[in-house]
Amino acid sequence: MDFKNAKELLELCQKQNLPISRIMLNREITEGEMPEEEALSRMARALEIMKESARTPIKTPVRSMGGLIGGEAGKLAAHQAASRNILGEVLEKAITCAVAVLETNASMGLIVAAPTAGSAGVVPGMLLSLQECHHFSDEDLVKALFNAGAIGYLAMRNATVAGAVGGCQAEVG
Repeated sequence: MDFKNAKELLELCQKQNLPISRIMLNREITEGEMPEEEALSRMARALEIMKESARTPIKTPVRSMGGLIGGEAGKLAAHQAASRNILGEVLEKAITCAVAVLETNASMGLIVAAPTAGSAGVVPGMLLSLQECHHFSDEDLVKALFNAGAIGYLAMRNATVAGAVGGCQAEVG
């Protein structure tokens, strides 16, 4: 059930008549040698960690160990609440969540490094803002995380997500 590129992934989806999220769930079950319930539970736990790491700094500002980072997510949320955004609701919320996750990371809090700690705010920022603005369920977000896993797998298989190798931009995938 391996694939080397997006074309092969889409061919696999078509051949098995399954969405990308299900292909990745099946891959996780096989590669991780675990039952489906455990694979889904682990991804649901990752989603909960993402939510917590994105919400805590907005409610209660946290400072980095050196004191340089902290409080920016709360300021962004306040700016957004005042309806002064120019980017649109989804993007504004995504940026706020992403910054909050980075503040959690900088303060030694628990995050999901997806794909790396340096870019850990991107996936939760986008997914959580879409959930809030478009009312996607947690189940939808778990499927989206499996989809994101497919993209990350392709990036790591065909390139790098290591900042030391490809520069900071490579960390995003």
